[in-house]
Amino acid sequence: MDVSRNTMIDTVKNLFEKYNLWQVVRYGCVGVFVASAHALTAFTAYHYLGIDPTLSNFAGFLVGAVLSYLGSYYFTFRLSEGHKRSLPRFALVWIIGIAINVGLFKVLLTQFDVPFMINVFVAIVLTPIAQFLMLKFWAFKH
Repeated sequence: MDVSRNTMIDTVKNLFEKYNLWQVVRYGCVGVFVASAHALTAFTAYHYLGIDPTLSNFAGFLVGAVLSYLGSYYFTFRLSEGHKRSLPRFALVWIIGIAINVGLFKVLLTQFDVPFMINVFVAIVLTPIAQFLMLKFWAFKH
């Protein structure tokens, strides 16, 4: 029984190393942190400051963008080459992310009357998937 368990563990380790799945796990950790900060900011701006729902979500996205860059650069992709190349590329990915996030949020809110917090949740789940692919294969590509 121990041999098959060790073999299974070794197989999983090999898959994680072969496909760089630890990077996905690190991105997920950063994403949970960023999504939490985004949601907290949006919730606070909307419910306590009385800011328009779309602008509240945008404020959350801005906070998330800063935290996402720092987390992606230092933790997910573990870069140390300087920000000259990666920051402008991240900024473009961020702008595309804004378009996806705010556009999706606005459509769900105005066309489908999706409740605010569900809408925020949808926006902060779908946007990072698109952003990870752009970051991995372009912005932070070595």
